[in-house]
Amino acid sequence: MKRYASTMPFPFSQAVEANGFLFLSGQLSINQQGEPLPGTVEQQTHRVLENIAATLQACGSSVDKIVRITAWLSDMRHFAAFNAAYASHFPGGFPARTTVVSRLAFALDVELEVQALA
Repeated sequence: MKRYASTMPFPFSQAVEANGFLFLSGQLSINQQGEPLPGTVEQQTHRVLENIAATLQACGSSVDKIVRITAWLSDMRHFAAFNAAYASHFPGGFPARTTVVSRLAFALDVELEVQALA
């Protein structure tokens, strides 16, 4: 098992590689200092997916190797806007996905957790 340390000031691994898979910690719209970057649901979704792409690349993987995503939204009223922004990041087809509603850290609207092939 290989752990990829977080560059943010929080006690977690950015990703863990085990048995050919990468398990990424939940990703929010925050900068490298751990400060929230609010915005529209679309802006947050794009920022989170860009951060995920960078994390996967640093681990030797890529977005096209994502097999499953769990998405948390602060409110189901954001579902259509989230889906529109999300879809633009997967032109080759979508990974399996679950979407749930929850109160999120820093009062943000989108959090994504990813499992991908290493």
